[in-house]
Amino acid sequence: MVSAMRLATLGVSSMKQALGLFRDVMELKVESEGPVPQSLLDAWHVPAGTKAIQAILSCKGYPIGRLRLVQYTPTPAQKVRIDHSAHHTEADTGTDVGIKAIDFYVRDPILDAVGKIEKHGYTFRSKPVYHQIADTISEECLFSGPDGVPVLLMVGHRHSSTSMRKGAPHGPFSEIPTISIVAGDLDKTREFYGELLGLDVVTDAETPAEYRELVNDLTGTPKGTRIHFLMFADKPEASGKILCVHFFDRTGKVLKGRMKPGHLGFSLLTHDSDDVVDLYERLQAFGVDIVTPPTRIDNDGAPYIMMMVKGPNEEMLEFTQTLEASKVEASASASAPKAKAKPKAKKAKPKKKAPPKKAAPKKKVTPKKAKKKASNKKPAPKKKVAPKKVKKKAKKKR
Repeated sequence: MVSAMRLATLGVSSMKQALGLFRDVMELKVESEGPVPQSLLDAWHVPAGTKAIQAILSCKGYPIGRLRLVQYTPTPAQKVRIDHSAHHTEADTGTDVGIKAIDFYVRDPILDAVGKIEKHGYTFRSKPVYHQIADTISEECLFSGPDGVPVLLMVGHRHSSTSMRKGAPHGPFSEIPTISIVAGDLDKTREFYGELLGLDVVTDAETPAEYRELVNDLTGTPKGTRIHFLMFADKPEASGKILCVHFFDRTGKVLKGRMKPGHLGFSLLTHDSDDVVDLYERLQAFGVDIVTPPTRIDNDGAPYIMMMVKGPNEEMLEFTQTLEASKVEASASASAPKAKAKPKAKKAKPKKKAPPKKAAPKKKVTPKKAKKKASNKKPAPKKKVAPKKVKKKAKKKR
């Protein structure tokens, strides 16, 4: 029903600094840049008077797993997640429920990529950790990116074709193969991503005991914390996956209202849909929190319809549908109920228009009255023919 994640949006305080990392050091390609259209800012519900510029980056033009950087004016004060802070009381814990990190594949040895990042002034939170989950073997380490957003680097020592795109990384750093979310309720998370959005489960397993402490170091959780990994993909696409991490009895507080456009950090996930209005009705029927109903967006490339919803772990998702040129004029920038009501109204109209064409038979109460009227106005030969035709039409109508 929806595609793999096409865009991960980061709110940044300095576009120059963010591009210095993702474009200059990590060598991602800038696909487009410029102002964020007012129609999109309105749909995102950013504070009135806010302006923004954006830059969209890819790994050599790959359409999935792209990064969108957005700088707002005035600069927001609120951060989506504060995993590390000079003031301990301000920091969130690694087990707090909400959006977590963005991931990138790098080549082996991982320390070469680590060195490039450190030279640009960024600090890693852990040394590379080699671990295994089911049949997947990875080597990973985490650093704090622009405005403290967690960024994970990994080498896929043994990753399946549903986890790592063939030949990845196709540059020094890949597109975004995975983003991570701390999940508070695994059952609700499975229902939302699997049943409602139609994504495929590619991993659903707990970290084995022998790797638990290593993964605790990687995730910044207390030693002995049990960790379950639940990952969704749009098979056969290997990038743009959603990894949900659950910490059982160590699960922390919910980062309520943190993840949304207009805040600094990882603020939005974007997926494509073939029918945003149909998806809207489906999610609404299941009680999903609809933040923005289907709305038309112009001046952001080709016109498209977008909808924004809140997931089960306070994650914010945007679903988009590009409008075909022939359908642009017919599409209104209205909410879903109005968009869906038009086809129903068209189907109802023929029933109302049909009676005027056969108005004469309806006015004649009975066949007998029809004969009397016909005999007064028409010659005898025609008198016998008319009632028969009237009766046949009446039968067809009945």
